Amino acid sequence: MYSLLFYFIKSSLALGIFYLTWFLFFRKQTDFLFNRYYLIFSTLLAVIIPLIHLPELIPTGFQNPMGQLSVIQIREILIGGTKSSAASHAALSLQSILWGVYLLGMFVMTVRFTISLLKLYRLVSKSETYTETGITFVFTKGGLPVFSFFHWVFIRKEIFENPHATTIINHEKIHIRQKHSLDLLVLEILNIFQWFNPVVYLIKKAVKENHEFIADSGMTVSESSSKSYLELLFMEASGFEFSPITHNFSYSLLKKRMIMMKNQKSPKRMSVKLLLTALVLSVTFFACNNASRPVSTPPKKVMAATKSNKTNSGYKTDTSQKNAMAAQVDTGQVFKLVEKMPEYPGGIKALMHYLANSIKYPAEAKKAKVQGVVFINFIVEKDGTISHVRVLKGIGHGCDSVAVKAVRNMPRWIPGQQKGKAVRVMFNLPVKFSLQ
Repeated sequence: MYSLLFYFIKSSLALGIFYLTWFLFFRKQTDFLFNRYYLIFSTLLAVIIPLIHLPELIPTGFQNPMGQLSVIQIREILIGGTKSSAASHAALSLQSILWGVYLLGMFVMTVRFTISLLKLYRLVSKSETYTETGITFVFTKGGLPVFSFFHWVFIRKEIFENPHATTIINHEKIHIRQKHSLDLLVLEILNIFQWFNPVVYLIKKAVKENHEFIADSGMTVSESSSKSYLELLFMEASGFEFSPITHNFSYSLLKKRMIMMKNQKSPKRMSVKLLLTALVLSVTFFACNNASRPVSTPPKKVMAATKSNKTNSGYKTDTSQKNAMAAQVDTGQVFKLVEKMPEYPGGIKALMHYLANSIKYPAEAKKAKVQGVVFINFIVEKDGTISHVRVLKGIGHGCDSVAVKAVRNMPRWIPGQQKGKAVRVMFNLPVKFSLQ
């Protein structure tokens, strides 16, 4: 779950950077072919970049003062004064809910995509067709607008037989020759996996608009009068969209298309565009790639709650002795995020169950009415064993000790892996003690 979440975050960030660059610098440019390739290839790169590994750019010996806190946070365990419970005991954990919502969204978008294809197939199968120079004209009935999908042009027969409709047909032929439907198909598939990402919808809209600009520019070059072409656009434009994966004449685009047809060629040189694109690509690549991120190794002396002493009030309290558990850390790197994170045998629910049963609320803490969160830091070694268990923040009165003991006695984990090799990974575990 963690790896997939980080992938989507990085992919969404890359997609957002690419789209924002296009919106600010290229959106009003009339080099529509460049815009098409930029939008499609940048979208594909946003999917690929988080999967690319870069060599570690920060020296191994670099000490991050916050390194000990910047690690994976296991969700909180609640230890009650009368009854121990954990999130794993709930019918639906947060992780399960998130997975369910994501898969439900994927299912809905897949059904939507499948229905769109079936509608087109049904329309082709039940309609009269005519093939000419590799293009199949599907004669529709009713008030369907003219639209195209790959080598099919969906058009009413009375329009097809009208000699003045040649312009509209040529417009759709440009969509077919340039394979614009392939762009929409790729974006629809991406939309299934990233249905939650608003940038995907913005890019889909931008690509469809740009396809119309490309077809219009091709028409105004070949036609003697752009005025008659605009009149035909008004005649055939419709607010109805038959399918999200087809090209439709639409009123909502007419104003933009008229402005773009009247605009002169943008003066910005291709070299400037390519330079800006390369700069954005470089920044995005280094910001969103899946580079290994080691953290500094723990200090030689680690803190742990070990002793209980009498206080003036008569209660026992734990004292963290810095030298009580001095341990030499081996020279292996300790990671905070790897390709394959370590896993407790049986998964996260089994881990929550073990901890809830192993950590008991100390009697002295209940008597003193001590509550709070104990933060335990530990490392899952290359062989899955637990080492360097220490208290980052404690509350005393025996709570620190029982939490440390439970973590130290955990069974071996399935070790984490980076580039196919077992590595050491650091975790934080918050344990909440509550009397409520």
